[in-house]
Amino acid sequence: MATLKISHSYLEDLRSEGKALIEGASGLNRLFHKEEASLKREDGASTLRAAYRTIVEQLQELKHSETLASYGHSQANLALFPVGLALTAMFSKNDLPSAIADYLCRVPGNRHRPFGTVMVCIGSKGLPDDAKGVSISQLARDSNRLEPEIVKDLRKNGYLVFTEETFSHLIDRLVADVREGKLHLPISRDKLAEIMGLNGPKSSIKIVPTK
Repeated sequence: MATLKISHSYLEDLRSEGKALIEGASGLNRLFHKEEASLKREDGASTLRAAYRTIVEQLQELKHSETLASYGHSQANLALFPVGLALTAMFSKNDLPSAIADYLCRVPGNRHRPFGTVMVCIGSKGLPDDAKGVSISQLARDSNRLEPEIVKDLRKNGYLVFTEETFSHLIDRLVADVREGKLHLPISRDKLAEIMGLNGPKSSIKIVPTK
């Protein structure tokens, strides 16, 4: 009997130790999962920040190109202006071939060509993989159209279009939400539109050229 009691007591001790080990392992497992989720959230936030830096670099390159294009356009106007004045002084407009006359009269005063407006476009795949910097001014010049028309067409084609400042605020908000576990990557275009309140009636387009 004494031996049975000792064996029973020993088994009870083993059960208690086993239960404690299982509970400890379960606690460690929960801790590992929590840490894994935290690391995943931080990785998502870092990915968004990296995407933001890449797009800002694209915008800076586009701004530089726009500066060069604007300078070249101004220099061309300055070079043609005295030529136009000289020819106008030598001949009446009717004496010049009409095409040359119209060109010379038009180019020096052609101040409306847009330069310097660069924006962020986000496609259907959303962030971080489907976003890029775009020169709205370049597209407007190439198509001989106004910048708001270009933005309107991009939106019709399914793109979200943001100024650099608005995009920066958006990234700050997304990073905070990802860190809190409210969002997970990738973030779709539709979700971004919902976050920015763009699913309702479209407001008027206001473009502020980049300095």
